[in-house]
Amino acid sequence: MKRKMMVLLSAASLALLLAGNALAGWKEDQAALFQQIPVKPGDRIDNSNWEKVKDLLPPSVVNYVKKGDFILDIDEMKWEYGPDAEYKKTSAGNAGKYDVNEQGQLIDNATGKQPVYVEGEPFPSIDWKNDPKAGQKLAYNQVLNFARVGNYWCDWHTYWVGRKAGLERTVSGRWYLNYFWNRPDGKTANPAGTIFNEYVKVTQPYDVSGILNLTYRYINSDADDLWAYVPAIRRVKKTSGANRSSPFLGSDFVNDDAFAFAGKVESMNWKVIGEKTVLMPVMKWATEGPAKFRKHTDGSWRNPDNLAGPLFGFEVPGWKGAPWAPTDFVYVPRKMYIIEVNAKDRYYNYGLTHLYLDPEAGFIYKYVNDRAGQYWKTLMVSYVPAAWANKVTISTATGYVVIDDKTDHASSQSIFGAHPKGKLENAYFDPGVKPTMFMPTSMGVQSK
Repeated sequence: MKRKMMVLLSAASLALLLAGNALAGWKEDQAALFQQIPVKPGDRIDNSNWEKVKDLLPPSVVNYVKKGDFILDIDEMKWEYGPDAEYKKTSAGNAGKYDVNEQGQLIDNATGKQPVYVEGEPFPSIDWKNDPKAGQKLAYNQVLNFARVGNYWCDWHTYWVGRKAGLERTVSGRWYLNYFWNRPDGKTANPAGTIFNEYVKVTQPYDVSGILNLTYRYINSDADDLWAYVPAIRRVKKTSGANRSSPFLGSDFVNDDAFAFAGKVESMNWKVIGEKTVLMPVMKWATEGPAKFRKHTDGSWRNPDNLAGPLFGFEVPGWKGAPWAPTDFVYVPRKMYIIEVNAKDRYYNYGLTHLYLDPEAGFIYKYVNDRAGQYWKTLMVSYVPAAWANKVTISTATGYVVIDDKTDHASSQSIFGAHPKGKLENAYFDPGVKPTMFMPTSMGVQSK
């Protein structure tokens, strides 16, 4: 009788525990993560205690901490980091509506064809352990999350940084995007059948000012169309969009490194190899809540003036770590998928790559091997949670760093907030960002 009573009590306790877990909110989930890992809010991790994070980061980043290049301040979220309830509801309504075909393309189940317009995440529920298409589905969710900025532009500074030399070169510019999928203002005319059109414009220094890169990302299986405008020759040149792994302006970044992965989903083979707790880099202010964008006189929504952008080691007097290291990120534990990615194009410069995906934020880390299978470089991204018109989107970045461990060199990028070189501005839904500006025939005008 005593043994039977103990069994019943154990079963009741387990039932209560499971029920509690089922009803747990984000605070409880975060607390549970901290109970499972050897760090807590307020901890500082450096080369004296690096072993605490050896299972919480990509191997390369663990090594950066171990050798003193990085110092990590551990923190926690004070809010439910993620998009607004309206967006989650829209995404939930897509259950069963879409699929991925054998070529890796997103298709509408009702027609068997690629959709002209998609709103919300196409795959609100993914069984990553049993669905062989889970990797592509997670990637398409991120494509749609990025698209939520609609008409968008941001300022950026890209830095070439050497270990001994420190800052070697700075190139600045503005990035324009016009998305057709998942626009907050709804479906709009899309005669070229693109997911987005993109301009990358260089504004400084003088020797490269006015260079433009224009991209069309097609809904169908066509490769991207790319054009480049070079002011010195006043000519527009068509370039190949089949391979996006060439260096961006000679830096350590490649075109596909935007958002950690900015290529066509169907250009890659995808495989989810696991899920684990990983430390995500964010700005300290992002742990308190989203940046409250303000409505500008032209109708656009722009980032507030009082939020700092990222600072890297070479910008901080007395910094003892690597000159390219982010110095003011904090790190919070998050559940992430580890996704194995390999290009179908045998001439793609990256070999087998691991992407670390927080489904609420985006691709956070990119661990890259070369074509021979040897480790090569690591990229990390910190994202901006932005609030505008009662909506919250997460997929704009505050800053990047990509570290080439073969050359012991890196490139960093700041694209948000107050900065020693001046404010870096971000704008959502700028009425001046129109489809007509994304045309090869207008590149000369846009270059000025």
